Amino acid sequence: MRGLLGTVLGLPLAMMLCGLLAAAVPVDWRQWLVPLMLLSLVIWAAVIVLAGLARRPWRLGAGLLAANGLAWLLLQTTPLYGGA
Repeated sequence: MRGLLGTVLGLPLAMMLCGLLAAAVPVDWRQWLVPLMLLSLVIWAAVIVLAGLARRPWRLGAGLLAANGLAWLLLQTTPLYGGA
């Protein structure tokens, strides 16, 4: 159960975190797209490993859902998505 939660909820979180990084760095994200995708895979793998270490799956699921929601809200305010 923990691995499934980490796998399913970790990928969108990893991609959104890399999107936030792309919005924060003042370089055009198209110039470093491949390293950005590799970084997202590393973050995704780290989330899966950390999810496997959790003692209670429901806390893990709630934490990953909250992190996904927060990352999504932050992405909406970046210039990549037409925000500020």
